[in-house]
Amino acid sequence: MTRTPSLSDWARPLFGALAGAGAIVAVVALPVLDLPAVAPEPASVAIAPPSAGQTLVCTGEILATARDSTAVDAITVAASQAVVTAGEGALGRTELESDAAGAAPLVLRSSAGSAPFAAAGSATVGDPDLSGFSASACRVPLLDSWLVAGAGTTGAADLVVLSNPGEVAATVTLTVYGASGADVPPGGADIVVRPGAQRIVPVAGIALGEQSPVIHVQAAGAPVAASLQSSITRVLEPGGVDQAGALGELAGRQTIPGVTVTEGALSTGSGLSGTIVRVLSPQSATEATISVRAVGGATPVIDPVTVQLAAGIPAAIEMPSVPVGSYIVDVDAGEPVAAAVWQTTGFGAASDFAWYQPSPVIDTDAVIAVPTGPAPVLTIANPGTDDIAVDLREPGTEPVTIAIAAGSSTQVPLRAATTYELTGGPVLASVGYAGAGALAAFPVSPTSAGQEPIIVHP
Repeated sequence: MTRTPSLSDWARPLFGALAGAGAIVAVVALPVLDLPAVAPEPASVAIAPPSAGQTLVCTGEILATARDSTAVDAITVAASQAVVTAGEGALGRTELESDAAGAAPLVLRSSAGSAPFAAAGSATVGDPDLSGFSASACRVPLLDSWLVAGAGTTGAADLVVLSNPGEVAATVTLTVYGASGADVPPGGADIVVRPGAQRIVPVAGIALGEQSPVIHVQAAGAPVAASLQSSITRVLEPGGVDQAGALGELAGRQTIPGVTVTEGALSTGSGLSGTIVRVLSPQSATEATISVRAVGGATPVIDPVTVQLAAGIPAAIEMPSVPVGSYIVDVDAGEPVAAAVWQTTGFGAASDFAWYQPSPVIDTDAVIAVPTGPAPVLTIANPGTDDIAVDLREPGTEPVTIAIAAGSSTQVPLRAATTYELTGGPVLASVGYAGAGALAAFPVSPTSAGQEPIIVHP
């Protein structure tokens, strides 16, 4: 007997087909659905490694050129440098081999896990062809740095000093930024600095005729500590000497604390400016504003100066109306810049000059080495918008608390050949000297007790 199909017999395959089609649509539509992401947070742990130790390279002796008529290219020692160290723990001391006869610049190293330390040196020379006072901090070697100092003009006998404290050779490129822009001269390319050695490059050999050069130092293979010794002779009279350290980072705001203007720089009647700000924007054209504030004040003492910077061409801005006193110089630009301030005690006999460098931010603490010199002072600037207080202490004494208003600064007399600890921040600081025929300064760097924590994912 033949059975007549029921409604359920017709509906069963129809519903099956519809269900299959719905599954296909769901699979096709799945990639475009906004489904919540479900991902477990990976396990991680922060490990703070102990300090691997610290290496600082001192600038070394004041050097003289062309003193031997039979060897005009010879570089010799004019005055030795006395170094003061600050910080705990035993320090390893080694000396670099130098291009200069008799020079042995000092390298200081701390052992792994030891406390941070600082070092600085000073020297005085009073020879017929070279005179003045210099003070400089011993620096960490870098792969990339900037020298904002010196000249390649008549009367200047300036030297780029490259020190390699490492165990492998460094190959250094010196890019000179001058009146025509950036250039790597033949004497600035592929400079090999052997491990444990110091190379000296005359500025006249790479920037002849340049009045306001800025030199970019790039090292490969090993970091180097770069500095620039500058000196000047005016009509056979020496006019000063300085040893300027390198700037490690460019920034849109560079603050230079502790610039000291003396009476001699204003009363010479020479028509020359005793205060000059050198600024470079290496990559892009931009506008920079230079402000000068007295130490202890928050407002400019003269009208801010605005200058248009061409890309890759240094600008030298004279500031002839700055009165006698101590100042904070701010350079604000729309692009990262390198900057420094040149200041002199005068333009006659027994004068001296200094290159004042920007200071890095000290967030929490710093150790300070104060080498021998006339009337050392510590300039501390508060770059923030809140009032702060810092503690300054000589080892074995009670700390002295120093209050600094927002945007203001202060100066504290120091004792020469002494060390200090500075706690608190954020602040900027520099050590400066001023006396008869003597002018010098160097920035204070923050401590680096250990490496940044390493994030480990098991």
